[in-house]
Amino acid sequence: MKNLSVLLIISFMFFSCKNGKTKNESADFNKLLTENVDDNTLTISEESMNDIIQSLPSPLEIASKIKESGVKFDEGLLIKTASADLYTVDTEKALALGMFAGDLGYINIYGKSYLAVTYLGTIKKIAEDLKIGQFFDFETIKRMGSNNNNLDSLLYLSTLSFEKMDKYLREQKRGKLSVLSVTGTWLESLHLATKVVEAKHDSSLVERVAEQKMILDQIMLILSTYQKDEFISRLIINLKMLKTEFDKVTINYIYKEPETKEVNGRLVIVDNSRTEVKINNEQLKTITDLVEKIRLRIIQNS
Repeated sequence: MKNLSVLLIISFMFFSCKNGKTKNESADFNKLLTENVDDNTLTISEESMNDIIQSLPSPLEIASKIKESGVKFDEGLLIKTASADLYTVDTEKALALGMFAGDLGYINIYGKSYLAVTYLGTIKKIAEDLKIGQFFDFETIKRMGSNNNNLDSLLYLSTLSFEKMDKYLREQKRGKLSVLSVTGTWLESLHLATKVVEAKHDSSLVERVAEQKMILDQIMLILSTYQKDEFISRLIINLKMLKTEFDKVTINYIYKEPETKEVNGRLVIVDNSRTEVKINNEQLKTITDLVEKIRLRIIQNS
């Protein structure tokens, strides 16, 4: 895969590991919640919120797993850019922004630069509606997108734009829009993974889908801090149905003593522990169908 290491380092939409945490690490995030005595709502510190968001996996990682499975690129799995016109309020637009970003990760990993420009244009329009379009140097991105040799630069510039938008939203006390964007990206990436698995059963990709059980818990936690918002409340209800199915998935951490090895004249510590995931075909099918239903409701704005 061309420059895969670069693509994984450049984590699209500001998702990366932070402070040495692994992406599969399951922390007790409930301890991060505090109760607001004035209105009995749950709140979470900005620092903790950032830690959770930055621990989420990059859609590029899921997209790379999809490509590694040998399944060809399928434009039919993407959201039609025309649907962007259906979203009228900021919360709807923020969620859609993230979903289109999820599609862009899939598009970029396959090097479909002709589509990348189209989807970046849609993302820019939504971003401008949210008054965060100033963070896109669209002309430069468009120029890069016309040449496959500029893919790495295109990814970097796109990532940088989203990072700036996220920071600005938080500084402007519009954090719920950032959280919705993150949720949209995650949901769309999960949709792509489940549909590919449906077409071709790849064990590595199935395992990655199952691991989203922990990610969903984290996403629902940060969404819960904004549950007084009617739009987010409806979204949480839908995600709770998905969580019910993911709760049936078993994830066990199997510890094994680490060992030391000499690699290129240097002593390194090798972690022999592993995560064991158990998900059956029926659970996978139910999760796939639920993701499709939730996504369709969002796309149709119904």
